Amino acid sequence: MRADALGVLGELGSSVAGQGFLLAGTAAVFVAAPDIDHMALRILHHRSILTHSVLLPLLVLWFAPELGPAAASGAALGVAVHLAADLLSPSRGFGRIWLPEPFQVSLGGWSPLWLMLNALACAWLALDVLPPGEIWRLMAGGVGAAMAVGYGLVRERSLLSALVALAVIAGGHVAEGWLRLT
Repeated sequence: MRADALGVLGELGSSVAGQGFLLAGTAAVFVAAPDIDHMALRILHHRSILTHSVLLPLLVLWFAPELGPAAASGAALGVAVHLAADLLSPSRGFGRIWLPEPFQVSLGGWSPLWLMLNALACAWLALDVLPPGEIWRLMAGGVGAAMAVGYGLVRERSLLSALVALAVIAGGHVAEGWLRLT
């Protein structure tokens, strides 16, 4: 069943329009993905270091390559926006990043740095996995900006959250452009 579903999505992604659909769709799904740790609180703790990192989009890249680069890019954009919004939480209690069992200790005051670096890494990865071409950068930028504003204003009910997420998406574009020149 899994192979059939991925095959159908892979066929959808055989055109630029289909890749755009996959990019937007995976971004919409993965903006909530870091909170999957709620389903395994005994093992992971909320704001797990495993789910609140660049690991989730890398898993899409590694384990579902048949979906094409846009799916991994969308996953990275969604996670980047989520982590950017989490940057505004106080770094105490559930606002911290936690190691999984058997450790269950937090990064404490280092949590915002972890979130920021991983959000920027996701924003950069979202562009790095895409084929060369300005259309891909524009598509990723548009989806990232839409996700940032939508998640910030609707889910977080915060203009500041939307602005921080937009800054992270822009930071990914700057980093990717700079690294492309070097």
